[in-house]
Amino acid sequence: MTEGKLRQRGRHRDSVEPPDPGEPVYRLGRIAGEVVPSLTPTVPHQNIAHLLVRALRTSAHRAGLGAHGSVLVRLSAERLIVPDLAVARVDRLASCAEGADTVLVGEVTRPGSDSAATPSRIEHFAAAGIPWFLLAQPETPEHRAVSIRLFHLRDGRYLEHTAATPGQTLVTKDPFPFRIRTTDLVVF
Repeated sequence: MTEGKLRQRGRHRDSVEPPDPGEPVYRLGRIAGEVVPSLTPTVPHQNIAHLLVRALRTSAHRAGLGAHGSVLVRLSAERLIVPDLAVARVDRLASCAEGADTVLVGEVTRPGSDSAATPSRIEHFAAAGIPWFLLAQPETPEHRAVSIRLFHLRDGRYLEHTAATPGQTLVTKDPFPFRIRTTDLVVF
């Protein structure tokens, strides 16, 4: 998106109205000193992200971590990104999570997209050394089925550790023991 289009999107309005259906809405992050827009999550996207955080919260707490949805993560002095979820050691009143204290980040893709849909974000998480990455992929535009994949960072790249297709349960002992039933991610 060009700077001109960003300014146009930020124009003054007499009333606050939701965007027209199909009109993209953006949230902002900062990478290498540049403000970088990304699409604002849709309601189904946010619901899946919320359900993932909820599914991880108790297990993360047992491991001395917190599970957070859409929290700002400082990956470096020049990189601030808001993943759909982050599991980190963070003070409950902190304004952001530090990348060094973040154990796992997660993203929810758009229906029909593949894991390469947000490669630069994934690359930024890897470059920051965040050891685990969770990817939730809605299988249909109706969000009736979701698959999830857990990746572990090795040699600067995320490699698949385990996965669950629609109707299955993802079970892992690392980075802390947890289980997520894919059917629980579509109950909104």
